[in-house]
Amino acid sequence: MRKAVATAIALTMATIASAQYKPKPKPAPGQTSPVVVSGARSTSGAPMFSRISQADAYKLYKEGKAVFVDVRSQTQFELGHIKGAMSIPGSQLIKRFAEVPPRKTVITYCACSAEQSSGRAASDLAAHGVKNVFALKGGWSEWKANKYPAQAGPK
Repeated sequence: MRKAVATAIALTMATIASAQYKPKPKPAPGQTSPVVVSGARSTSGAPMFSRISQADAYKLYKEGKAVFVDVRSQTQFELGHIKGAMSIPGSQLIKRFAEVPPRKTVITYCACSAEQSSGRAASDLAAHGVKNVFALKGGWSEWKANKYPAQAGPK
């Protein structure tokens, strides 16, 4: 009897886990090469996300064709961020991904130059159907060093 109950519980858990799985889309032709980051997984099992250069991101910024998503904490965001960026901390991203405007290029960024947090965020957004999503090469620090538009305080 105990084995039957344990088997039923295991099958129920497996069914719930598989129902929550969402396959990640393959990168579109022409996107930048994948970069390894912990926490982001591709359909092949290798971590990956697409990156965008500071210059290309700034060009999209000037043309109004991109939305920037700051995945740092709210405190870090208020100390300084890309002008007009949305603040969605990485820990809240999956719950709030519907807030990201559709039909624009989405550029995630964080404080680290290796794009670890922003890469994970870009990968997660792509896995949830957000199109044209990239992690900003060099992150917030390089944006600020380039003297691109920035502001402090809440949005």
